Amino acid sequence: MKNETIENVSRRSFLKTSGTLVLAASLPTMDIRALPRANAFNTSVYLDVAANGDITVTAHRVEMGQGIRTALAQIVADELEADWNRVSVAQADGDAKYGDQNTDGSQSIRLFYDVLRNTGASAKEMLMQAGAQHWSVPIDEISAENHRIHHKPTARSLDYGDLTGAASKLPVPEQAKFKPRKDHKFIGKGMLHVDTWDVVKGKATYGADVKLPNMLYATAQRCPWVGGGVKTVTEPETKRRNYVGFEVFEPKSGPYMYNPLGSVVALAKDSFTAMEMAKAMQVEWTDSPNSSFDSQTFTSELASAAKNPGEKIHNAGDVDAVFARKSGKQLEALYETPFLSHAPMEPPVAVADFSEDSVEVWAPVQDPQTTRGAVAAYLGMPVNKIHIHPTMLGGAFGRKSKPDFVMEAVELSRRRGVPVRVQWTRECDLGYDYFHAASAQYFKAEIDNDGMPSAWLQRTAFPTIMSLFAPGAEQPAPWELEMGFSNLPYQFPNQRMEFTGIRPGVRIGWMRSVTNIFHAFSANSFVDELAELAGENPIDYRIKLMGDINRKFVDPNPNSPPGHEMDLRRLAGVLKRVEKLSDFHRDRGEGRGLGLAIHHSFRSYVATVIDVEVQGKDIKVHDAYVVLDCGTHINPDTCVAQMEGAVVFGLSLALKSEITFDKGSAVQGNLDTYELLRMMESPRVKVDLVQSEALPAGVGEPGVPPVAPALTNAIFAASGQRIRKLPVSLA
Repeated sequence: MKNETIENVSRRSFLKTSGTLVLAASLPTMDIRALPRANAFNTSVYLDVAANGDITVTAHRVEMGQGIRTALAQIVADELEADWNRVSVAQADGDAKYGDQNTDGSQSIRLFYDVLRNTGASAKEMLMQAGAQHWSVPIDEISAENHRIHHKPTARSLDYGDLTGAASKLPVPEQAKFKPRKDHKFIGKGMLHVDTWDVVKGKATYGADVKLPNMLYATAQRCPWVGGGVKTVTEPETKRRNYVGFEVFEPKSGPYMYNPLGSVVALAKDSFTAMEMAKAMQVEWTDSPNSSFDSQTFTSELASAAKNPGEKIHNAGDVDAVFARKSGKQLEALYETPFLSHAPMEPPVAVADFSEDSVEVWAPVQDPQTTRGAVAAYLGMPVNKIHIHPTMLGGAFGRKSKPDFVMEAVELSRRRGVPVRVQWTRECDLGYDYFHAASAQYFKAEIDNDGMPSAWLQRTAFPTIMSLFAPGAEQPAPWELEMGFSNLPYQFPNQRMEFTGIRPGVRIGWMRSVTNIFHAFSANSFVDELAELAGENPIDYRIKLMGDINRKFVDPNPNSPPGHEMDLRRLAGVLKRVEKLSDFHRDRGEGRGLGLAIHHSFRSYVATVIDVEVQGKDIKVHDAYVVLDCGTHINPDTCVAQMEGAVVFGLSLALKSEITFDKGSAVQGNLDTYELLRMMESPRVKVDLVQSEALPAGVGEPGVPPVAPALTNAIFAASGQRIRKLPVSLA
């Protein structure tokens, strides 16, 4: 079926067919077959209407299972009044003409919803105008429906393909008229992802599926600590038949950025030989300041930093004076989270083909433009000489927005003069990640007789992602603090927020929901503890802490785009809906308990309830209930799937996942020691998706932050054990 196919077009195929009329040609990638383009026209780089009327939507964002190719096509096709069976999707290369291509931060739809609507609506207006001219009738007598232009007074109609030639001669409207929401056919409707059957049948192209003539395979043995290099290397005496040789990468000076780490790389004519020879290399490494890095010591330093005064981001009233009077009940707590790895199903992989005139790269990268610029800077070549072809991503979660593995492939291809595929092993993926930061948060509050805080102090301490890019960067960036810390929905006359940065001994990067992970955990845990101290249920207490939910929320560290400022009514709304969805107040019996958490992130609102049974040290998660308000959504099936995945992802982080370091090296080396939730451990998940006309917001990431605190609050309800440190460990 056509709607189940992604059309891929190489630049060579495009050039063979480019003698057609195209107003602003897009260049979808890879290599399968050319699309019919004779007398084609388009209204932007995201859309081509072929001579026969068939539609190609160019997806400028990349697909990693989140359904973005389908959603982008739904938006364009809806405004175009297209027949979905005549819509194909092509993957865009990395190119600035597409605007922001960074598939990160849950913002693909938020940034491009109106742009893509205008793309489709403009094409429809051009086809309608062509129809009016063809019949010599007024434009207001013309309508479009199901890939046809209609003249209702005479019951005449024409297929889009009959009008593409005439439409191509018309000017593109700057701003077309959008359809009313009630007339949407694809937007807001559940639709099968366009690449589903390719994935199911094994036809989808991932990074490791790309094969070029004379290609070599490369796998590295990396220095155990960041910043170290190769002192000596000895090849094994017995060499496998397909082994070609080895190369050495010396670490770059300055910030880590996306540069290769110090390593010895084995090259071979097949991937297994490359992996085996890389392991067999005898390597002596040079020292670095990170060779003594120890996560246990680092955790203690984080706790100390959180307990001591830091830099203020918000300071209202006189918190210290209230605490000194001790006129109410006081509570203080320290919450800690470990380093985490992304652990995508597909470890990093990239194929590069270097020549003096150009560089071709095929790789599962989240941001092809950033990759393109990074390769150009690394090689000192003009950016227009670099061509990045994104493949499907077998999971990413932020890891593949950092293209160090691409730099390795490019450099090896340059040295060897042939295409090279770099393949990371699972051990390398876990041991040399851009890790999610470990953290510590300290909270202290005093409540009055009404249970309301008369003073509130919160501190956060963690290594900043900005340390990747600037040698002296240590303090968290404002955008890291805005993720669940400074934009806390609870504000009081006496309140102080402080933060402290700390230099890590490893590479730090953003991971799915970023610092929201630990800020949501600490804030929701502390509010539950306060609710218990105040003798109130956690749902009513949260709404009470919000105060007047109709007021305009004033963020002390404003980072929200216009129209996406926190709306306390929507936050309270998901809270009340999850109360009903989960039947929160029903007794589940001995040893069972429900826990709750809410969070606003990526401009969406999520409330989560977890149903847990605790028997001794054993934890069984029975059910998860999630309410998502992401504003206007495109594909509800995708939204539900993302919440289901977020529950599994969040429970993995809370119950099992942890990266520790000893002498600069990660202790966990594979999925037997860096554990993820298994299928039999996964709960039933029920999702309630709020129907809203608000601006579109994020879906891929906002489901993760409330999961861990909902779990730990449920454990307390079931067993009386309060969890303040992840991963969970019961006494």
